[in-house]
Amino acid sequence: MCTVSWVQTPEGYHLLCNRDERRSRAVALPPRIQARGWVRFIAPVDPDSGGTWIAVNEFGVSACVLNGANLTRRLPLTSNGSNKIPRSRGLLLRDLVWANSTDECTLWMNQLDLTPFAPFTVVFLEPGKPATIAEWNGEHATIVRSGDSYIPLTSSSFDPEGVRKTRLNELAGRVSASGRIDHAVLHAFHSSHGEQPDASSPCMHRADAETVSFTCVIVTRDEIRFLYSPAAPCKASKCEEEVLRRAA
Repeated sequence: MCTVSWVQTPEGYHLLCNRDERRSRAVALPPRIQARGWVRFIAPVDPDSGGTWIAVNEFGVSACVLNGANLTRRLPLTSNGSNKIPRSRGLLLRDLVWANSTDECTLWMNQLDLTPFAPFTVVFLEPGKPATIAEWNGEHATIVRSGDSYIPLTSSSFDPEGVRKTRLNELAGRVSASGRIDHAVLHAFHSSHGEQPDASSPCMHRADAETVSFTCVIVTRDEIRFLYSPAAPCKASKCEEEVLRRAA
């Protein structure tokens, strides 16, 4: 369960993510600089799987994965049609995090066996290009290379279509009031409760689950900043920050 949005800038982009999880789930380990092969990247770590839901590497290439299908609107499945436990979707990003472009991300993803994964949607970003969105719906993969019109991406085990509609309307209202879409509008959107804090609001609160963290990845010409708050955006929580210099 997540809400993901982004905006392009002259030098790069901003990528924002609310992570929604069960209250009983283990607390994620904070973001840190890691290496995959010879490529450095920043990502938090899910202690349950060792994977991550959001990562950015030194080339300025980001990836963020959500449960379920955002392109075909197929409802999320709980299994992959077998008796085996599906492979954690958070491990997918570790297989792709050393790519130096979004084109390379999709090339490598097309070569992976996706059948062990439950349905997912992943957005890939790099400076100077529209977002690429890839989806695995449990049967086949779909890739959209100009995916900026799909923001916000959402996922919910409660009511996937109803939640998406509510959050889309919330963002549309804020963009209309502002007259533009920029990082300030997106920050306000991710902190929003709409009419009330509930299962449909971008900053989500339910009896059994809530928004457990907020991430903002800022990529500029010279550096990458990874800002991470281990709490819902509506709560006062000091952001942790990791910084990488952009690779040539």
